[in-house]
Amino acid sequence: MKSYLTLVLLFILVKQGFAQQDPQFSQYMFNTLVINPAYAGYRETKNISLLHRDQWTGFEGAPKTQSLIADGAFGSDNKVGLGLSLVSDKAGLQRQTSAHANYAYRLPVGEDARLAMGVSIGVGQFTLNSSDANVQDETDPNFGDKQTYFVPDARVGVHYSTSKFYAGLSATNLISNSINYQQVGKNTIARQGRHYFLTAGYLFDINSNFKLKPSFLLREDAKGPTSLDINSFVLIKESVWIGASYRSGVNLWKKTDWNSSTFSQNSLVGVVEACVLRNLRVGYSYDYSLSDLSNYTNGTHEISLGFTLNTNKKSALLTPRYF
Repeated sequence: MKSYLTLVLLFILVKQGFAQQDPQFSQYMFNTLVINPAYAGYRETKNISLLHRDQWTGFEGAPKTQSLIADGAFGSDNKVGLGLSLVSDKAGLQRQTSAHANYAYRLPVGEDARLAMGVSIGVGQFTLNSSDANVQDETDPNFGDKQTYFVPDARVGVHYSTSKFYAGLSATNLISNSINYQQVGKNTIARQGRHYFLTAGYLFDINSNFKLKPSFLLREDAKGPTSLDINSFVLIKESVWIGASYRSGVNLWKKTDWNSSTFSQNSLVGVVEACVLRNLRVGYSYDYSLSDLSNYTNGTHEISLGFTLNTNKKSALLTPRYF
């Protein structure tokens, strides 16, 4: 009961007060299309990736997220990237399901550099299973029937990359502010705040067997805490990635709706991804909270699978596409 009440409090703070409703991933560096449509077709192969995230294990009603991503490069010189992303996120009584079609066009801007511009159009389904809530007054009109709403969505992004460096900037939930929610059933559960993502990384050659890739991700929604991920990964013999991330909430500027002493989201993340077969990659990550939340949960687990469909190379890692 205590863990359930704590979870409810966290959902009130994070979901309503801060409006950070986009699902969170720890292995986004291997699945960048979930945050930037310009990444479609980047690897210049046809790929399928699956991911399951079990957040805050030990909590009843804790978030669970699944994603299916398919993308590929097409056209002359693989300049066109197309992708499909499906995401399902369930937290307590609320479920969010989205489907997006992604398009990217990539231009050569140097000897080994490309600039990609991407756009994504999709729809989100938001469901509130209020009938599953435990309430004292069963006649309360706020609890009873299941409520379902559909909301359109659009995303944009740019992605610059060379064989050693990459940087990306993207924005999601671009249509949310233009929707009249009073005309779609007062669906406050479907009101999505805009999210902005800035990421960059660099690849260092240590020797023939080891490569080092530091990177960062800055996530902003203009209402809640700015989320900063600092990552460092080592690639071993072109087949295994091992790394760690430090995630922290930072205050870039004063936000009237945010009290930095109310909630701490600092955490450490360990990640490993390996090529176990010719065209198959398997990844696992574990999030350990550095806040008081660690007293009530067994951490967060995330498992991913990646398939490369059209390669005759011996490795599923198609160099030099390390990002």
